Amino acid sequence: MIKYIVILLYFQQFTGSIPTQPNRLISYALPDTRPLKKALGFYEDTYLNFTELTTKYGYPSEKHTVLTEDGYLLTVFRILPKCIDKQKIPIILGHGLVDSSDSWIFTGSETGFGFILSNNCYDVWAANFRGNTYSRKHVRFDPNKDPDYWEFSFHEVGYFDLPAIIDYVLSKTAQSQAYYVGQSQGTTDFFVMASQRPEYNDKIRLSIQLAPVVWLRNLKVPGANILARESKNIKDLLYAIGFRELFAKQQVIHTIVELICQFIPQTACGTFLSLTTGYVYGSITSKNLAVSMGHLIVGASVKTLAHFGQLIVSGDFQQYDEGVEENIKKYGTIKPPKYNVSRVSSPVVLICAENDYLSSLENINVLSSRLPNLVDRYIVPELTWSHHNHLWGVRATEYVFQKILNYFDRFNA
Repeated sequence: MIKYIVILLYFQQFTGSIPTQPNRLISYALPDTRPLKKALGFYEDTYLNFTELTTKYGYPSEKHTVLTEDGYLLTVFRILPKCIDKQKIPIILGHGLVDSSDSWIFTGSETGFGFILSNNCYDVWAANFRGNTYSRKHVRFDPNKDPDYWEFSFHEVGYFDLPAIIDYVLSKTAQSQAYYVGQSQGTTDFFVMASQRPEYNDKIRLSIQLAPVVWLRNLKVPGANILARESKNIKDLLYAIGFRELFAKQQVIHTIVELICQFIPQTACGTFLSLTTGYVYGSITSKNLAVSMGHLIVGASVKTLAHFGQLIVSGDFQQYDEGVEENIKKYGTIKPPKYNVSRVSSPVVLICAENDYLSSLENINVLSSRLPNLVDRYIVPELTWSHHNHLWGVRATEYVFQKILNYFDRFNA
């Protein structure tokens, strides 16, 4: 994909145009590769889906469909608590970019956070936000044919998806409040919601934000600033040639990454994560790295990636910049409005890492200084900890999961 983009940019530079497919999407669909994966000796958990994983490890689960105000149909998986008599208030889990509900459980029954919560009597609801492999439906649009399906960024996820899921969960459980745990973009989505729709703060007893991605100044990712400055050109180019979605599970790149990382996980996946997130080799087991790539790279809109690029360039946490003319039409201002996180009145815990390239402590300091109800800013006491260690790290149970359970215990009364 990147090579293709570079070639097209070169072509545009010297010809003044690029081959276009106006209002048309490039479609792709790979055949079912599970038999091949079995034959090649893949770890089974790499290709099992959410309900197959919960069944394998002996946890009753349910599949629910949530309709948003703007017509998206979202899949939310529920893991029932192991101890019904002591059932506690529900917990909603929000995944990161190009990720899904699977991230909370694919490491297995001993270390999967969703399973640990169930063992501790919590009613677990693992969200899948619009556009990922589990949530590719709409009441009108077909994600494989209609470009309008993909006209969203994390703003719409925070404004529409998360509130719809919260309301659905509270209605189904007859509860007035829920806990929320977000990771990476799952934190971005929460802060959009809680600042734009502050009435939802009353519905969250406590939120835990793992590796918060809100302000994106001072990124340590090599080349991130260069790519961010070109985000509009890249977006326009991708739109012109028919791409509105990237990193989908049915795209070839997913299959290639999954295959390579199955056999050389630390060398391949570890190197990539080291460059992009600060990962330190060995801090996530080779098996978990290999399995993770069967559940990552499962879809994101081009506009979402462009929006993150805008945050890097602007240094602000703000709505999508549509350009001066469209901004005036949409917002009534030349520049897009900033998200006011001082309106996030619900209790918040930030869990961060010193070696996280995507969620630097400098950016966390900006966020924490503006939150009116910050319960704690917890830095994992391990210098090698980075972005994904919070969920899959060798010592995640000790450093993160037990800490979260302790926070919940404080707020359960």
